[in-house]
Amino acid sequence: MVPRITIFILLSFFISCDYYIVKDYKEHVGLISKSEESDNPDFNPCFKEKIFPYYYGRQTAEYAKGKDVLSNYFHEHYKNFGNTHESGFITFRFIINCKGEAGNYEIRQVGLDFKKKSFNRETVDYLFSLVKTLQDWNTVEFFGDKYDCFYHLTFKITNGELLEILP
Repeated sequence: MVPRITIFILLSFFISCDYYIVKDYKEHVGLISKSEESDNPDFNPCFKEKIFPYYYGRQTAEYAKGKDVLSNYFHEHYKNFGNTHESGFITFRFIINCKGEAGNYEIRQVGLDFKKKSFNRETVDYLFSLVKTLQDWNTVEFFGDKYDCFYHLTFKITNGELLEILP
């Protein structure tokens, strides 16, 4: 007869392996699907099976020229198109592949109360065009190897004015 502890250990092993071996989990927190309307069809992640958050790794993902340059770029180019009544957050989520290329963009919009909202289309499209022009990205790195990651830029807008760019 097999001792109960052996059965428990074997059962625990197989249950824990379920996540990695038995079930095929292609979707995870932060997954960004390819969008036909906003993507470059030539963009591809290097490792589709695992895309890390931007804050993982020994070197985290970031804009290569620095946060200050990024912030200045958007503050200099931002236009509200006369929409001084709009307030909330516009977030552009995207993937930075192992080559430092960005793609698979996704746009989310919420008000200051964090409920879904739609900003003026002209403002969103213009900000999106500015985000897509950024090309100098550093991706996450583990022990000298570069990997894909998901990233986001969130624009805080109050009364039509760009106040802050996060993260």
